[in-house]
Order: sequence, then C-alpha cells, then structure tokens
Amino acid sequence: MVSLLEAERTVKRYRVPACDTTLGRSGPKPYIAEMDRARAHPPAECIEIDHPWISNDLMPIYLWTFPSETTDEELSACVRAREDWASRARYHFAWVIDLSNVTKAPPTQRKAFAEHLKRLEEFSGRWNAGSALVVPSPWLRGLVTAVFWLSPPRYPHKIFAELLPAKRWAREQLAAKIA
Repeated sequence: MVSLLEAERTVKRYRVPACDTTLGRSGPKPYIAEMDRARAHPPAECIEIDHPWISNDLMPIYLWTFPSETTDEELSACVRAREDWASRARYHFAWVIDLSNVTKAPPTQRKAFAEHLKRLEEFSGRWNAGSALVVPSPWLRGLVTAVFWLSPPRYPHKIFAELLPAKRWAREQLAAKIA
C-alpha cells in the first residue's frame, strides 16, 4: 500500500497547471514531461471536462459533484461531456464522485447512468485508477448498489461517508497506478 505522503508527492509530480484563462484557452494540458521521461512513461495530456458539475482543478483527479435534483436533459448533458472526454483521454485518472447533495434520482436517470457506465466500461477498465464515491446516507448507498448491479465497475471503487477520506483514497489509487 502506498502511504498518503507518497501518493500526494506522486500526484503532485503529475499535477497539471491551471487553465490559461488570460488568453481564453483551455483544453489538453501536458503532464510534466521530465517526470514522464524519468519514469519511462510516454508524454500524456490531461483533458478538461467541460461541465459545471465536474471540477478539473486536481487533474488527473476529477471531482464530480451531483446536484440535489436534476432533469433527464441535464444528466444527459453531463454524460455527453464525460463521453466526449473519454473519447480523447488516454492517461490514468481517478474520480471523486460526491453524491452528498442528491435528494432525488428517478429510475429513468439511474438507468441512463448505468447505460453510460456500460458504454465507458472498456475505457474505464483500462484507465480509471479508482472512483471514490461520497455516499453519506443509507438510501444513497442503495442507489449506488442498484446502479452498480446494472453495470458493475471494472475498476477499483470505494464508498465513503465524507469527502476528505475519499480524496485521499483517490490520490493513493492514482499514485499506485502511475508508480
């Protein structure tokens, strides 16, 4: 098992600079090339996901915060943004998925999300170092179990009650994957 300190050091080596908003540019950001060469990894790029629910601040760890309620159309837009990203991303990453705010998730949305996970199954199995899910309540844990029953993940995943331990675990998973 990788210590938290070592995980943070490894992830910091691969930390991507913030978007250059002064020039209005966004998009692929290179890893630190020297670290890639020193570790015998080919240079890779981190790609931002353009959706308000997803934070790119910790790339290649992505923080996905769900709202309390959403429409089918809003969920569909988020799913499309992730699938667009997945069509271009070819590097190891981790997710912290915060479901703390969710108060409602109709069956149509659970099914749509399970289908989304199934479409990304091969991609995620190869590149996802781990998904940490923040699921503080029993009914939400039941919801996650139902979605994973429809589309079982092929990558490491773990459920947490709080955000900070979830972030630590995601860092450790990513550090272990790229070490």
